[in-house]
Parts: sequence; C-alpha cells; structure tokens
Amino acid sequence: MHMVKRLSHLLAAAALVSAFCCCIGAGPARADERPQAEASRPELKRTASSMNIAFEASCQALTTALNQMIGNQLYKGSTKISGLDADILRNGPLTVTAADNYLYVAVPVTISLRYGGFKTPAISSKLKFRLNAKVTPDWKLNAEIYYMGLSDLFAEEAGIGPLSFKPRSIIEGITRPLQKIMSDLISKKINEKYSLKAEMEKVWSASRKPVLLDKNYSAWLKITPREIMLYPLYAAHNQVRLSLGLTSFAEMVVGPEPPATAPVPLPNLKPAAASDKSFRIALNTDIFYKDLLAIAAPTLLNKELGSDGKSIILKRLDIHSSGDKLAVEVEAEGSYTGIFYLTCKPSFNPQTNIFSVEDVEFDMHTQSFLLKTANWLLHSSIRNTIREKINMNLTQRMQQIQGIARKAMEQVKLADHIFLKGRVNAVELHDVAVQKDRISVQVYAEGESNINFQ
Repeated sequence: MHMVKRLSHLLAAAALVSAFCCCIGAGPARADERPQAEASRPELKRTASSMNIAFEASCQALTTALNQMIGNQLYKGSTKISGLDADILRNGPLTVTAADNYLYVAVPVTISLRYGGFKTPAISSKLKFRLNAKVTPDWKLNAEIYYMGLSDLFAEEAGIGPLSFKPRSIIEGITRPLQKIMSDLISKKINEKYSLKAEMEKVWSASRKPVLLDKNYSAWLKITPREIMLYPLYAAHNQVRLSLGLTSFAEMVVGPEPPATAPVPLPNLKPAAASDKSFRIALNTDIFYKDLLAIAAPTLLNKELGSDGKSIILKRLDIHSSGDKLAVEVEAEGSYTGIFYLTCKPSFNPQTNIFSVEDVEFDMHTQSFLLKTANWLLHSSIRNTIREKINMNLTQRMQQIQGIARKAMEQVKLADHIFLKGRVNAVELHDVAVQKDRISVQVYAEGESNINFQ
C-alpha cells in the first residue's frame, strides 16, 4: 500500500512537470525568428518561340525548272482497251500558275493512238494538272500531281481500222499511270536539285553556337534548338512558299561567351496546321539584394517612424529570399527594441521599368509576437514606408538590353550565308524569380523573325 501511494505521488509530480513544460512552450512567438531562407526555384521559366525559314520561288522560276526537268516523251504504252496503245508527247513549254495553295500545270501535248498497223493523226491538246508539294518526315520532297482534264473537247466517238472507241475516255483512262510517272519524275528531279535536309542541317548546326551581338557589352544571343515544324504549302499571286519553323529557346546573355548547345542530330519534321513567325528573345537582368539595400538604406536608416505617440528608429536593414517572396529584416530601437521581419512580393513593371515590392506584411512569427507585445506597430506606417523605399529604376539597364535586342533582330549572321532577320514589336514581362542573393527579372522582346539564305 505504501508503495502504491509513493508511485501515485511520483506520477502526479511528473504530470505537474509536464504541464509546466507545456506552459513554457506555449509562450509568445519570437519576433526575431528568421523566416526560412530559400530560393523559389533554380532558374527562370522558358517559353519556346519559332524562327520562320521560308523557301520561296516565283511561278516563272518554277516554270523554267519544270520545263528543264520534264522531257518530251510523257507516256507510251497501253490503254484500257486491249491492243490499243497511246503516245503522249510534250509539244511545247508548260506553264505554272498558283492559286488556293496549289500549283496548276498546263502541259501542251500531242496525242496519237495505235491499233495494230493503224495509227491516228497526232491530236494537239493540253493536259491540266494540279500539283501539291509535301515533305516527308525524312526530309524528302514529294510532288503529288492530280489530273484535271483536257483543255479541248475530243470527238465523242472515233474509229481506227476496225476499232470504234471514245477518245476522251481512253485518254482519261491512262491519266492515273501518267500522274504517277510525272509525280515520281518531278519528285526525283527536285530532290536531286534541292537538298532541303542539307540546307536545314546548316541552320540546325549554326543555331547551336552563341552569336556575339554587341562587343562593348559582351552581349550574346544563345539559341537552343528543339524541333522543326513543317507548315502547309502557300501558293498564290504568282508566288510559292514552303515554310519551316525552327522551334527554340532564345535568350540574350551578357558576360562571357556561353557554351554552345550540345550537338543533337537533325530531328524529323513535325507537321503543323499553320505557320508561326512569332519570335521571343528572353532578356534577363539581376537585381542583387545588396544593391537594393544600397538604395533603400539611406532613406530608411536612422529615421523615426511611429504613430499614437510611439515610435521606432530603424538601425539596420537586411534582405534575403523566402520562397517566392522577400524577407526584410529590420532592427529597431525606441518604443519597440529588437528585430522583426516583413515579407513582400517582388514586382516589375516593363512599361515604367520600375522594380518594386507589393503585399508587404509582417512575418507570421513577428505578427504573433507583436499582437501581445507591441500591437501598435502592426498598425503603423512602417509597411507602407518600406514598400515605397524598396524600389529600383531599371530604365537605363532595360533600354540598353532592349536596344541590343532590337539591333540584333535587324540582322544576325548565324553562319556563312545564313542570317536571322526580324523586328521587335513589344517588350513584355515574362517571369520574376527570387534567388538566394538576387532577384532575376525576365522580359521578352517579342516580334517576328525569318532565317534567310544569302
């Protein structure tokens, strides 16, 4: 019994100690408990853009090329009627026109038919075709030709020796093999004369190497190519254009020459529904916390701030990262003496080029502590004062890099005979990232671009 009493006294004592410890732990939070210092993410966001690469030709140039490619003998062989053969010869220069994103080819021909020892006189006419050019994923140009009829009406019925036939139906019956013959011929000749893959390999290789934009500022254009898009054939107004899009990340880097992008084999083509000429150059600038402090400190330190008859004097400021926000450390003396923290969200206005902070609030631990010890400070003007003073005018810096970007877009030599040309239409904020010792601001110079061969 005595042992039981003693044990109950020990348990009671332990409970008191535990309760006492809990009371101690439940005391007010500390105002100077530093928010966790961490960067929001290791790098800025990236958005891909497209550089347009157009291969253009006039209908006149195509007419000349096709006249050189296509011989006189277009077809010689059997028809659908047993024993009846046909000869189709080119009888002059063909013509090419463009409309509705197709090429229209008119070929003057003479057509004669043979049956045994009998032969019809040559009949003059024009074969009309519609042509569409496609590029296969392995970079081969494929001409697709469709027969659209004869330009002249043939007699409804004719005879050759003992045979009676309908000339138009016979000619139209052999157009399918004729289409294939001409499609294969034109595709072969075009691929022999123009190597689309070889030209694009030059662009792909050249785009991986940084290009010096401005020697004075050591500004470089860095392109990271990703894929190549194939856009639909454009054919209208006597012009034909086959457009490709080089999708890439593009950024301007100031400082030492950045390393070239690791070599990657030329990818297969990806078809796209419509062409995209939009091009974006990422312009990055860093704002170091020490530079922000150098601007804000003279206007805040040793200044008296207060309300309701109470005031503090700011003796020290510091800034560090806290996730996607900034933490401002303030050491004060006066009606409140000690350290407290404010958090705020970094903001950049690309129209005014002003960096500033928004949503300035007392840190959670600071707020909890001040509610019990210095409630007046929570309602003072300290937050607005700090918000007004922590800012930086980046006009000179942004004008500088935007000017380099605009100049770069006018004409950049990527390699021998390969130039990037375009224009900047707008400059927009893209991302703000809180880093360990700085804030990285990224704006995009947006416009249109083309890669030209000269």
